[in-house]
Amino acid sequence: MNKNQEKTKEALAKIEAAVENIRTNEDWLQYLAFQAKFYRYSARNVLLIRAQNPEARYVKGYKAWRELDRFVKKGAKGIAILAPCIKKVEEYKEPADKSEYQDKKGEKVTKNVLVGFTVKYVFDLADTDGSDEHLPILVKGLSGNSADEQALYKQLEAVIAAQGHIIREVTGTASKGSFNISTGVISIRSDLEALQRIKTLLHEYGHAVDFAMNPDENISRPHRELVAESVAYIVAHRLGLDVSRYSSGYLASWGGEAGELAVVADTAQKVAMKIIDKLAESEDFAFLI
Repeated sequence: MNKNQEKTKEALAKIEAAVENIRTNEDWLQYLAFQAKFYRYSARNVLLIRAQNPEARYVKGYKAWRELDRFVKKGAKGIAILAPCIKKVEEYKEPADKSEYQDKKGEKVTKNVLVGFTVKYVFDLADTDGSDEHLPILVKGLSGNSADEQALYKQLEAVIAAQGHIIREVTGTASKGSFNISTGVISIRSDLEALQRIKTLLHEYGHAVDFAMNPDENISRPHRELVAESVAYIVAHRLGLDVSRYSSGYLASWGGEAGELAVVADTAQKVAMKIIDKLAESEDFAFLI
């Protein structure tokens, strides 16, 4: 086993241990808040970053920091992440017309195939010096008040509606919200406060995106609910909102295995990234990137 293979094995062991250490709802919310800061990084790499530096705020590679007019401090210790190793493989595509015997090979195509992982290093903002000019707004800080939250809900509603979803206000229901898979309609209870409405809307939109990305009917309801609740928490946290008091104890009541929790984390990251990227296309949410 070469040095890189040893480092990769060590990184994978840290990820596995990090998943095993998520035992309570509070543990899960802390992980999700961390994921929100690094929403473009895979769930596995976020777990790995957090295991090495739980105080990390914003990470980039050495060259990427230089491009932002910041410099890695002398002696700073890098944070290991896993980068995919991609190999180009050529193969022949079968001809579409198979009605007659073909003595020719089909069209040659080149595919990218994942063959493993290698360890790369990134550095946290705290380990750099230089200009703050090019840092994202969310790293500098974002705040809001009740009026802002009400306006934010309307902005979210507009973006989600533009994706083809009808958003309806409902009364007389015990549930705060719902998503109809057949019609794409999202229902939100009309008597909720602004912050709860935002969190509920993100939860139901999380369901919509999750079902579109993962239509497998065998995925359990508890799994779906944990994904949607996690997505809502990640996106809300990315928006600068604290919705922890609105988050139910989904993890405590879920009862899944650690291995499945890793799948939930991976799915939640992918769904949240898709939502955040879609929001960022709007001028109202350009600060998200």
